[in-house]
Amino acid sequence: MINVNDKRRAALDNHVPETVLHLLFAVALVALGFIAYGHGLTGRPRHGATVIFALLIGVVLTVIIDLDRPRRGLIRVSEDGMVRLQETLERHGP
Repeated sequence: MINVNDKRRAALDNHVPETVLHLLFAVALVALGFIAYGHGLTGRPRHGATVIFALLIGVVLTVIIDLDRPRRGLIRVSEDGMVRLQETLERHGP
């Protein structure tokens, strides 16, 4: 039981390194730059595809950052399973 709790704590305390987050943002900016450059070369507006691609990049970055910090944000990890386990152990304990 103690080992499981240590693993859960370690998973909650470990985060994606800042360098990786900076790299993700740099790749997103370069991708959006290429979209803008291609948009300027063709001369034909393709606003729909550009907006959809930009939104997809934003959603992916948001989900990655949100999952990396499970105690806050839009996606929250519940500890209900651990509470139920504790109640079960207390009921069936010595």
